[in-house]
Amino acid sequence: MAISNKDGSVYVIKSPNPLVKEQEKWDSSKLVFHNFTWDEIRSNAAPRMKRQEPKRIADLPPPIPEPIPAPKQETCERENLKTNETPNRQQEDKTFDLPHIKYKVISHCLPAIVQKKKDSLYGESWERLSYGRKMVFPLIVVESNDFSFDFWTSDPNEQITERSIIYPFSYEVYNEETGSYDRVPYDEYRWWKVISKERKEGGWLFKSVPSETQPDFSE
Repeated sequence: MAISNKDGSVYVIKSPNPLVKEQEKWDSSKLVFHNFTWDEIRSNAAPRMKRQEPKRIADLPPPIPEPIPAPKQETCERENLKTNETPNRQQEDKTFDLPHIKYKVISHCLPAIVQKKKDSLYGESWERLSYGRKMVFPLIVVESNDFSFDFWTSDPNEQITERSIIYPFSYEVYNEETGSYDRVPYDEYRWWKVISKERKEGGWLFKSVPSETQPDFSE
């Protein structure tokens, strides 16, 4: 199909430049080419690779569900949990009774609650530590230094347990004129952790060491 101009006439390619007609041509047989030689080109040197149809992969069977192990049964042994139990009337009537002495110390306390658990299936046992309600109680200092703090108190309800945190904050000094105790700020601000307790003289003798746990008793 011929190419047409806009007016419908046949499109004609422009003729060669007239100057070319008088141009002298070199004899190509006398030309010497440098770096223009090469080996014979073989068009079939690298034949096309045959297309391979992808193989269909068989569907994998669904995984076999694993049996769900039966839940572990745990037995819980609680020790010294009287701080979480509802106190009866007899416990409410019990207070910290200390002998009449000139000096005693008032301390904060965060009672520790230790839950001992045991796995009945594997026999493994472990402990879980939590804390009860904060309280204030009086004590008598037996021995105190930078590494230990030993004190005695009646603790009638046995609320102060091992791992409990105490924080002495005030002296109570007996005033002979008024017949009452006056409070004086304690000379140390340190937290102590109870590590042992034993019956002593109608009350309990506690031993404690510096505590890494330092609860806030400002409330």
